[in-house]
Amino acid sequence: MKQPFFNIIGLAFSLLFCIASPAKAGLITTEFSEVVNNQGTVDIYFSRDSGETIQGFSLYFSETVFADLNIISSPLDWDRIVLQPDALLGAGLFDSFNPNGLSSGVARIAFTYLSQLPLPALNYDFYDADFAVIESGTATNVIRSVPESASLMLLFMGLIALGLRARQQQEAV
Repeated sequence: MKQPFFNIIGLAFSLLFCIASPAKAGLITTEFSEVVNNQGTVDIYFSRDSGETIQGFSLYFSETVFADLNIISSPLDWDRIVLQPDALLGAGLFDSFNPNGLSSGVARIAFTYLSQLPLPALNYDFYDADFAVIESGTATNVIRSVPESASLMLLFMGLIALGLRARQQQEAV
């Protein structure tokens, strides 16, 4: 009778581990401030998993949507540069590099917005010390992509309650 209960708990822990441990080397999320008179800022949140080392990343700003990119702040250990979007050269970019590997951090970029709302998601590339692209993706416009601890705790408590309920029903039979 106790074996199914422990199987359910083991499955729940496995699911929680998979949810909390995405298989990406790093993650970029963005949070745009309200655009006032076509001027705004974007906060770029970079976090790295404990797996693969990332020496740099580039975040691309479409030449048809953004202009006047300017770094307001970024971590001191990042070598950073902004290249302006241009109709002839293509998308602008914010690039960060550290030969020792990048750690987590937040950068803020000011911009002029040339299009209609809503603000678009930004594309990125992660690269290694040889500047070979490790991974490409699209940054999501959210504050956090990892479930908060309160949400995980609620899920865990619900699974325990289901397991206890199933155990009581089995003992009643």
